Amino acid sequence: MKIKLRSQLKNFLLLSSSNLVLKVYGEIYRILLVRRCGAEPFGLVGMVFPFYRLLVILITMGLPAALVRLVAIEQARNNPAWILEAKKKAFSLVSLAASIIAFFLFLYAGPLGSLLFNDSRTSVLLRYLALALNLNCLCLLYRGYLHGLNRIAPLVWAETAETVGESVFVVFILYSTACPGVERSAQTLAQGFILGELTCLLLLGTYDFLCIRPLMKHAVQPVVQGRLLSSLLNSSFPLMAQQLILSLSRIADGILLPHLLKKGGLSPTLAATKLGEYWGMATPILFFPVFLFSPLSTIILPATAQASVGRNLSLYLRKIRRLLGVALVYGLVTAGVLLRFGPIVSFLFYQTTAATEYLPFLLPALPFMVINQILAPVAEGLGKQAFLLRATLVMLLIKTGVAAAFVPLPHFGLAGAAWSVTLSQALYCCLLLRETVFSRTVTSKWFLLFHPKYLNGRGTPEQHSSILR
Repeated sequence: MKIKLRSQLKNFLLLSSSNLVLKVYGEIYRILLVRRCGAEPFGLVGMVFPFYRLLVILITMGLPAALVRLVAIEQARNNPAWILEAKKKAFSLVSLAASIIAFFLFLYAGPLGSLLFNDSRTSVLLRYLALALNLNCLCLLYRGYLHGLNRIAPLVWAETAETVGESVFVVFILYSTACPGVERSAQTLAQGFILGELTCLLLLGTYDFLCIRPLMKHAVQPVVQGRLLSSLLNSSFPLMAQQLILSLSRIADGILLPHLLKKGGLSPTLAATKLGEYWGMATPILFFPVFLFSPLSTIILPATAQASVGRNLSLYLRKIRRLLGVALVYGLVTAGVLLRFGPIVSFLFYQTTAATEYLPFLLPALPFMVINQILAPVAEGLGKQAFLLRATLVMLLIKTGVAAAFVPLPHFGLAGAAWSVTLSQALYCCLLLRETVFSRTVTSKWFLLFHPKYLNGRGTPEQHSSILR
C-alpha cells in the first residue's frame, strides 16, 4: 500500500510540475506571438476552434474517458486480452469516423467558412484542421488508454514534446518571415498545431509498440468477454453527451451574456469591454488554483475504477473523504489569499485592477470547484456516467437561470454571472457528494439529493418502516 501511495504521489507531482511549466511556457509563447503578429490571427483561429472541438467530441464519442475506467478495471482483473481488443476496436471506430468527417470538412471548407463565420479566410484554416482531425482524435484515445494503464510519465513527455515542437516551429517560421500577414500567421498557427499532434501521436504510438504491447501479448490471455464494443459505447455515450452539453454551454454564454448586458443598458462597446474584463482577467485568476489541483483527477479516475472491482472500496472512499478535507482547506485558503491580494495580482498580470470587481463574487466558487475536481472522476470511476450527465444538466440550468435573472439588472451586471458560477458549482458539489462518498450504497441510483426509497410508494415493509423511523 505504501509503495502504491508513493507511486500515486510521484505521478501527481510529475503532472503538477509539468502542467505548471507548460502553462508558463505557453503564456510566454503566446506573448511572443502577439507581439510579432498581433491579435487578429489568434482571433481567426479562435473563431474556428470551437467548431473543431465540437467535431472532436462527436467523433471520439466519449471513448477516451470511457477507456480510462474500463482499461483500469480490466487491468485489475489481469485481463490483457480484453484491453488489447478494446483498444483495437476503439481506435478503428474513431479513425474511420474521423477520416470520413475530415474528408467532407476538407472538401466543403469554403462554403462552411462563409456560412458559419462569415469570413472566407477561415476556409483555409478549416482545411488545415481537417488534416489534424484524425491525429488529434487518436492522441486523445492514446491518452485515455495510457491513463487507464497508469502510465503517466510517457503522457507527460509526449505532451511536452507536442507543445515544444509546435511552438518552436511557429516561432521560427513567423520570426524568419520578413512581414507575416494576418492570413499567413493564422495558417502557420494551424500548421504548428498539426505538427504538435503528429509529434504526440508518433511518440505515444512508438511507446505503445515497444513497451506495452510486448508485455500484453506475453501475459496470460483469458477469454475476451463478448459484446465488447457495446460495453464501450454504453459507457462512453453519456460522457460524450456531457462534453457536448458543456461545449454548447460555452458557445451559448458567448451569445447570451452580451445580449443580457445590452438589455441592461450597456452599449455594445462597453459590453465587450466588461466581458473582456470578466472572461479575460477575472476568470483566469479563479481557474489558476484549480488548474494546479487538476492533475489529481487524472490519477483518481483509474484508481477509483480499480477499487470498485476490489474489496477495498470502503477504505478507498475514506481516503477520498480525507482528501476532500485537504481540498476544502486549500480552496478556502487560496480564495482568501486571492481576495486579499487580488488587486496586486490583477495589476501584476494585466496592468489594471479591473478584474477585482468580480473576484468577491467568483472566489466563493473556488472551494467547490476544487472539490468537484476530485468528486467528478470518483463518480466516473464508479460507473455513474448517467448521473454525471443529469447533474451537469441541472448545474447548467441553474447557472443560466441565475445569469438570465441578474445580469440585466443595472446593480448586478456581470456580477450576476459570477454569482451564477458560484451557485451552480455549489449545487454540483452537493450532488456529487450525495452520490459518491456519502452514499450508503455507492451502487444505488439517486435522484438529485433523494434516494429512490423516498420517492417510490412501492417497497418492502422493512423499507417503509425504516423510512417512518
